[in-house]
Amino acid sequence: MIQETAYAKINLTLSVGERRPDGYHDIDSVMHSISLHDTITLKKADTVSLSILKGSAPAGRGNLMVKAAEHFLAARHIIGGVSMTLAKEIPSEAGMGGGSSDAAAVLRGLSALYETGDTPETLAALGAALGADIPFCVLAGAARCEGIGEKLTPLAPWPGLPLLIVRPQVSVSTAKAYAAIDARKLRPENTTALCVKALETRDKNLLLSSLSNDFESALFPTHPILCETACALRALSRPTLMTGSGSAFFLLLENKKEGEALRETLKRDHPLWFVETAETVAP
Repeated sequence: MIQETAYAKINLTLSVGERRPDGYHDIDSVMHSISLHDTITLKKADTVSLSILKGSAPAGRGNLMVKAAEHFLAARHIIGGVSMTLAKEIPSEAGMGGGSSDAAAVLRGLSALYETGDTPETLAALGAALGADIPFCVLAGAARCEGIGEKLTPLAPWPGLPLLIVRPQVSVSTAKAYAAIDARKLRPENTTALCVKALETRDKNLLLSSLSNDFESALFPTHPILCETACALRALSRPTLMTGSGSAFFLLLENKKEGEALRETLKRDHPLWFVETAETVAP
């Protein structure tokens, strides 16, 4: 049996380019793994199957884990299958790469289970066919992600930054989120290069000034709950940013103790929100 940890990610920056002829958008983003994670186990079997032990997720081919397993087995010409279990902690449809990280964990786990000798780089290339966030989730840590997210430049991670993760009771369609960006004539400034420098120099002030996400200005006018959530969080006077195309936000905190106090306050005042402490990690 193989057990894999599927870490969530946050986008410290996310700049979105114009729509390409193939319908995708180029991005320029710094992604960082965080401690919030799902747990996956894999055992050899005759067929591919998935059981959900905790949390809510599809158990069939609607789950990216199943597609990743089938893709890996076919690509490596393996006659056999895998029995998988999932204990889910990462909120779904949150912009935190939960499904992609689960799929990435399956690729890593199957390589170990069937002893195929794949490097992280070959697994990342294999995962790119399934989803743009999967290559980053295979490698984890920190990286500058370009193209549609598949072109990675590894960065030195900055582990131990305390966070509070907040997801309001709303889901955001990724397709509609990109359409909202396309409808805007002006794009915010791309601060990704500043964020890269902040990670390289461990400059906290520069890191805070570089936080940016193009989806905020595109989605807040049409998604009142996102706007209300951002306002409520920024009233706490902590650096706050939405991750991915939403709907989760992260707050950068001074210390873990502060996070626990804020967590209890927000859970009391907003019982429908997902609120959890976390920190950046370097898996």
